[in-house]
Amino acid sequence: MNVPDNNTPSTHDRAMSREATDSARAPGKPTRAKMLVQVVGFILGCVLIGWCIQRAWKDGGEGLAKLRAADPTLVALLLLSTLGSIICSGLTFWSVVRPIRHVGNIEMQAVNLMATLFNYAPIRLGLALRCAYHWRVDRMPATDIAAWITGVAIVTLGTLGAGLTAGLIQIAVGRETLALDWLWFLGFGGVIVVGSTVTMLVGRSALLRRVLKGGERVLVEPRALFGGIVFRTVDLAMWAIRMWAAAKIVGVSLGPAQAAMLAAVAILGAGNPLGRIGWREGLVALVAPYVIASQSGDSESLDALTAQLALLESAGEAIISLPLGVVGAIWCARRLKRVPSAA
Repeated sequence: MNVPDNNTPSTHDRAMSREATDSARAPGKPTRAKMLVQVVGFILGCVLIGWCIQRAWKDGGEGLAKLRAADPTLVALLLLSTLGSIICSGLTFWSVVRPIRHVGNIEMQAVNLMATLFNYAPIRLGLALRCAYHWRVDRMPATDIAAWITGVAIVTLGTLGAGLTAGLIQIAVGRETLALDWLWFLGFGGVIVVGSTVTMLVGRSALLRRVLKGGERVLVEPRALFGGIVFRTVDLAMWAIRMWAAAKIVGVSLGPAQAAMLAAVAILGAGNPLGRIGWREGLVALVAPYVIASQSGDSESLDALTAQLALLESAGEAIISLPLGVVGAIWCARRLKRVPSAA
């Protein structure tokens, strides 16, 4: 008769030990080289902001006069769409993480606001602080965090790619102006279906399961993936509404499909790794003249209008996200203080 050795760890103990080891493994800190690149990116972004301002107010530009005379309904729409976008962004992160960890919706919104605030810094701290918070407070292993952020990135890039593809298809077939018709929705839906299918197939691969150690569930759980796509699609719609309202204020004729395409361009610009400041505004100012229908006046006046559009759309987001980001950062700081020091 074999007598169990009390000194031999049980299977449960070994599993708990592995989980504790994974949980204790902190997300990697940004290297000096990466921080230097981001500082350089921030400086270049400031140069781009200056270029946009110079372009927007060339020969007067009447930009401030347009803001003072703006329809209050358009201003309200500009701000409310920003609030809707912030909420949908938090819901996207919340939906994708559900297969691997339960995080409260309020908590996720607060963390998302904090990350948004610190993305305005010379060194983008939003992602690093988001990872650090969930590692310390929610005890999420680094592998789970990596899988989760990858899942959100895939959902985001897939949705933006669908929006851009839907517009580019219409341009390719010779449409004079973009429209939200059957062709647009066919292109958008086609990219979403193909992208989701490929993501789920890749997520089921044996190699990915070995690397992510269960974190691949964010890629193969249909409810999480579908929920993330839905929330990110609504987020894109909120950006498009803000872009449309800003265009109306500055006097640019912009249709819904054109606004959606420029919104996708703006999100890509805002999410670039070189920094939040300047790159988004510069990218929108460069692309907008090629997307917008022909305007009255010469090309220089159109350049001024699109630069004003880029600046106003970005400012419409900042005026809401920055103060809310402060609130979110305070909430997260108080939550961190309640975490036992042993953790």
